[in-house]
Amino acid sequence: MARDAKPKLTLKLPSLPPVGCDALGEIVFVDDADYGDFVLSRASLIGQAFSLLVIERARFENVRCNSFILNKPRLADLRLENCDLSNAQWCEGKLSRIEIVDSKMTGFRAVDSELSDCLFQNCSGELMQFHGSVFKKCLFKNCQFKTADFRFCNLEGCVFLDCDLHDVEYYDAKLSGTDFRGSYMAGLKVHPGDLQGVVLDGDQASFLGRYFANLLGVDVREDV
Repeated sequence: MARDAKPKLTLKLPSLPPVGCDALGEIVFVDDADYGDFVLSRASLIGQAFSLLVIERARFENVRCNSFILNKPRLADLRLENCDLSNAQWCEGKLSRIEIVDSKMTGFRAVDSELSDCLFQNCSGELMQFHGSVFKKCLFKNCQFKTADFRFCNLEGCVFLDCDLHDVEYYDAKLSGTDFRGSYMAGLKVHPGDLQGVVLDGDQASFLGRYFANLLGVDVREDV
């Protein structure tokens, strides 16, 4: 990455419970109910499933959310730090002002969802599925998102900064203004036309030129 490439995106910060407030060791959720203004620490939500859950103004710290299934959730002003979201499913949801930091996300699914002012930072995982979702002002920073599925997503204006996007699928995604500078994009799966309007650094542009030349059977030679 060229060090002068510094994609910027200003996100609305979540309104969170104050640092240092008393934390819960467990919480009991029920369907179609509202929860807010709490900190959950070192708890387990493994395998739990709920519909129409509303969670606002909350912090999740070191929470095991493996296979935590939320159908049509509304989540706002949340921070999840050092959590395990492997195989969690938050589909057809509305996620606003969410920060997911230093967390595992292998197999995470948030398809057909709406995400706005969301930060994914230092997260890792493979086989994540976001297809059909709309992202508005979302930042992916220092994430390992190999083989993720962004098909049919709207990612216009989002930023992927210093991410590993090996073998990520973007077929039929809307990518105008999406900033990929500094991210690793080998094995990119996308229609050439889908890349119209994306922002790349010089190394990425050179790589993609060769990538598509190979797909088209163009013989690229360095010798004269």
